[in-house]
Parts: sequence; C-alpha cells; structure tokens
Amino acid sequence: MSRPLRIEYPSAYYHVMNRGLTRQKVFKDRSDRERFLTLLGECHEMWGIRVIAYCLMDTHYHLFFQTPEANLSRVMRHLDGVYTQRFNRNHKKDGPLFRGRYKAIVVDAEEYLLAVTRYIHHNPVEAGLTRSPEFYEWSSCRIYLQALDGRKIFPWLEVKQLLDRFSDRKNRKTEFMELMKSKTEGAEKEFYEKKRWPPVFGTDDFIQKIKKEIKKGRRDPKEIPEAKPFLKPDFQTILKIVGKVYRMNHEALMRHRRGERNEGRAVAMVVCRRLCGMKLEEVARVFGQGGYSTAGSMIWKTMKEIDGGGEITKRYAQIRHLLDK
Repeated sequence: MSRPLRIEYPSAYYHVMNRGLTRQKVFKDRSDRERFLTLLGECHEMWGIRVIAYCLMDTHYHLFFQTPEANLSRVMRHLDGVYTQRFNRNHKKDGPLFRGRYKAIVVDAEEYLLAVTRYIHHNPVEAGLTRSPEFYEWSSCRIYLQALDGRKIFPWLEVKQLLDRFSDRKNRKTEFMELMKSKTEGAEKEFYEKKRWPPVFGTDDFIQKIKKEIKKGRRDPKEIPEAKPFLKPDFQTILKIVGKVYRMNHEALMRHRRGERNEGRAVAMVVCRRLCGMKLEEVARVFGQGGYSTAGSMIWKTMKEIDGGGEITKRYAQIRHLLDK
C-alpha cells in the first residue's frame, strides 16, 4: 500500500506522523517548536481535537489525538499547511517543508492507548537524545508529570484519559514512569517494526468495527456522546451572542463600511474561524468581506488584539463563556 488510507469517523483516535522533505529539519529552534504547539492549541479550539501525546523531533513529529468530529483531514491540512507558512516566513524560505502527506494510523485506544503513548514518548530515547523520556523537553511525557504534581498544563492536552488507566491514585506517578521507561513489546513492537505501518492498529474485533463504521458512512456527531462537548454553534447563534456582548443588533453587527472599524463584526469573524473552524472562504462569504485573503488579514489582526489584552480580550472571553454554556 503506497499511500495511507484516510479513515475518518467521530471519536476516532489517530497516531499521526510526518517528516521533513529529504529529511530536512522541520524544527530548527525553540521558536519553531513553540509555534507548532501553539498551532495544536488552535486545532483544539477550532475543531475540538483531544491531544493525548506528542513528540517533536528535529526532522519529524509524532501526534496521538482523538477527533470527536470526523475531521482528521481538515485538522491536518491546517496544522501542516499553516506551520509550513510560518516556518518559511520566519526562516525566509519557500516551497514545501514536509515530504508529502502525513501518515495517520487509526488506533484501538481501548486496547493500545498506553502502548502508543509509550512509543511516542520513547522516540527521543531510541534516537539517543536522552536517557529517559521525561528529560526530553519537547514531548508530552514531562507535561504528564507536571499534571500529576498538580501544576498547570496546556489546556488542549488531554491527560485524564491515560491517567485514569492507573487504578492506584497514590502511586500513579510511579506507575506512569515505569510504563513510559519500559521498552516496546508484544503487538506494539510487532506493529511498529513493520517497514510500512498498516492503516489500523487494533485487535481483529476492532478492525471489523472500523470496516462497519466506513460502510455506515458519515454519522451525525450528535449521535456520538463523546462529541457533544465539541459540537460547534451555528452562525446565527454566534451572531446572537456576539451581538449581546457588544449590545448590537444584527444589522449593526454585520455593517461593513470602508475605513470604519466595527470591532463586534471583527470579533464575530474570529469566533467563526477560531472556535468553529469555518474556512476563510466561508467567513468571507457570510460576512460579505470579499476575498478570503482580506478576511484572513482582518482575523489575524483582530486575534493579535485579543491576545494583547484589554477590553476586547474581556469581551472575547465573555463570548467564549456564553458559547460554552
């Protein structure tokens, strides 16, 4: 099989990996890695992905995440595409960064959630970069330890699913590290030692279940309990809430005049893009903004204002709170 299958269904788990073109470095410095992790956070906000584990090596990355909505392709198009743009801009380069399409393996998380996380966290050890996985700065192993110590972690990293597998809460930290330090074995070792990874890592029963999911076609995410916390509000709901916070009616919120600043409208565009995952073309169309590049520029400028603090930041936080209700 020359190209990985793209199997998508609600609440699927994926081990995703991609390498640099001709094995070039895709992370040259700390800023590159921080930008990539920021993008992961954006993907969580926009499409609700639950990141279980990650590891950023110099020439490639490994991710393990769940998609409550069946949107792997859309998430990865944003992640690899936007990261490439930012990498090229910051290093004054041009052209493709990655060697091609990412590899995505559907994982039987019920059976292999711990095994896949261990494999990902063990990458720096196997590469001779560190003697133990918790010492590598750019993997989620050390973040799990921070969580176990009660410290603040990335809001987009889902540690609960894995840590709940350890029944002895008093000794979870010890049990976690014993597992992360242990070498791969059994079905996990057999799978990852294959020259070409199969598209599914799971038991025979799980593989049959996947085949049934594919035959069913796309299911409504509302039918999937795990997806409910991540269902996106519709456009009218967004306008209603933004209008409430800014005390603007529909007409005033949608008004667009050249040279006139309409903060409520700009924030509504950010919400549609950043929290609901709408394409730039969609945002431009519904707001009558013209081309997607113009819409993208406005969204980018408004996001910088929101991230900078002040009254606009407070209003954006209020809008998020109301959307989460």
